Amino acid sequence: MADIFLSYAREDLQKARLLATGLEQQGWSVFWDRTSIQIGQDFDEVIEEAIEQARCMIVGWSQASKRSDWVRGEATIGRERRILLPILFESVSPPIAFRSLHTEDFSNWRGEPDNAEFLNLCKALTRLAGNGQQISAPISSTMPFADITPSPKNARLPFEPEMIEIPAGTFQMGGNGYEREQPIHTVTFAKPFKLGKYPETFAEYDAYAEQTGCKKPDDNGWGREQRPVINVTWQEAVDYAAWLGQVTGKAYGLPSETEWEYACRAGSSDDYFWGSDESKAGEHAWFDQNSQDRTHPVGQKQANRYGLYEMTGNVWEWLQDTWYENYQGAPNNGCAWEKGGGLFWRVLRGGS
Repeated sequence: MADIFLSYAREDLQKARLLATGLEQQGWSVFWDRTSIQIGQDFDEVIEEAIEQARCMIVGWSQASKRSDWVRGEATIGRERRILLPILFESVSPPIAFRSLHTEDFSNWRGEPDNAEFLNLCKALTRLAGNGQQISAPISSTMPFADITPSPKNARLPFEPEMIEIPAGTFQMGGNGYEREQPIHTVTFAKPFKLGKYPETFAEYDAYAEQTGCKKPDDNGWGREQRPVINVTWQEAVDYAAWLGQVTGKAYGLPSETEWEYACRAGSSDDYFWGSDESKAGEHAWFDQNSQDRTHPVGQKQANRYGLYEMTGNVWEWLQDTWYENYQGAPNNGCAWEKGGGLFWRVLRGGS
């Protein structure tokens, strides 16, 4: 069985995965993913045996885990065995029965191996569970959070997409070319917002897949790295954005359709963001006449006036909105349109 039993609420799965990964990189084995319990095994028996054989238990307190009878029960056994090391996944007070125990605050921990709280936890683990690898040893570059070091709040982590600030303003959304683009309506952005400089790349998404254990999407044999990620469902895109927000402490999500169109137009009212001259499309976009029917690495064409690349061509891009037949009743403040509509249909823009 494992050196460490990690007790947590399922709502804190991503934080538990991050911690377990960090500890395993230091040489300890961690029992934490209960989905690995095999068919036919008794859940209670497996959990009880894992706790009994573990040399240390870590409990991650949050609002959710405080409400969980399972977590409270496991933590009680750990405390009775005197192997419990409590930490905070959120800035909450531990349950009253556990407040006498010193508790390290991991609410802002993003996986940094030389973080003070993480080092303190490793020292306590060494006392209870023996040595893992040397705590100061470099982490393999193929493992999650390999090159992350403490950084200023607004600094960009190695796998984090580069963002462009889009200024506040007003524009006319829609067009007269197709009925589904009508009615043309005014949309106002009272505040600036940010959008990715490039479509999400395989390099960025693969980092997420490696750190969460998610399956990597197929690249169709075209290559990965700086090519835009493909074969990703809308829900997978949403999950990726949520994870990115969790590990960076920043607000990430899919853009609304109004945000996308406003950013794509970049102040232009022409047919395309570069103007109305279709002969210049090849300077700005990958499409059927120049792409050889495959994706291409991002950033090779000219950006629009806001500095955004491939807002047209290369890949379709998922948006937050549900699908509507037209813009009748669409919001005018830049928010996603999700009330009603085709709940099982989501909006794509950009072209392929």
